[in-house]
Amino acid sequence: MAEPRFLQAECAFRPGAHTVRVTLSRSSLRVEVEAHGTADLWRGEFDATFIEDLTRKTGNFKQFGIFCSMLESALTQSSDSVSLELLTYTDLETLHSRKVGAVTRPPPSTHSPLNSKRYLILVYSVEFDRIHYPLPLPYAGRPDLVALVRELQEQLAQLRAQRLEETQHLRDALWQAVEEKRAAEARHRREYRQMAAELTQAKASEKRLQLRVKNLTAELASCKRGRQKSASPAPRPQERRSASLESHRSSRGHPSSKSPSPAGSRPPRFDPTAFVRARQCRQKEAELRK
Repeated sequence: MAEPRFLQAECAFRPGAHTVRVTLSRSSLRVEVEAHGTADLWRGEFDATFIEDLTRKTGNFKQFGIFCSMLESALTQSSDSVSLELLTYTDLETLHSRKVGAVTRPPPSTHSPLNSKRYLILVYSVEFDRIHYPLPLPYAGRPDLVALVRELQEQLAQLRAQRLEETQHLRDALWQAVEEKRAAEARHRREYRQMAAELTQAKASEKRLQLRVKNLTAELASCKRGRQKSASPAPRPQERRSASLESHRSSRGHPSSKSPSPAGSRPPRFDPTAFVRARQCRQKEAELRK
């Protein structure tokens, strides 16, 4: 037990209901019993040596830590082998006489200190036997009403301060949640406006691209038509004159004399306009593919 621990339990003893308070530390034990009906107090403090000597006298020795664990189990009612009883001196003498078979002694006088004592008995039940460990508790009187009222007032003030602190904490948490919600809503509105603007820009860009594709398609069709026309050119004026002269000679009975060209047939002349149109058509086809 590194730090002191406080335990409290309501017990129904034979004289009536009592409150048992126990403080456990590394080497000491403090026990207090309060009667509900009269508010009488009995209190005792015991060190480890006293407890171990007490258990040794009963014939069933227990170390101080083991005894404290047994007492805690009896208070919490977590074990059926241990229990608590509250006896007067007369009750204790009667119990002792029955156990040893001796003659019962006469009870002490009313004003005797023994008559005002109480004994908290830790009962350890084992097979075929019950061991009683009595803790003597001198009478401590009744609590001072003024001091009790002062203590209650202090406890009430502490509770009010604690409740006020918890309320302020809840208010702060609620305010923070509201602020976070407002910030999130504002962020969502900004994101919505940004997305709407981007969507509008995308639609406008799409319209421009569609118009561009339409224009390129029309230009490509025009280029193709121009290329087809340039593929079959009309006869040149010189060729038309040669053909007319050949026809005139044939009509007069003179055979046509063709002087073959030493280099064969002459290649077609270079047409700059057709070349430019073909290059433009290839560029537009590449743009349409993109």
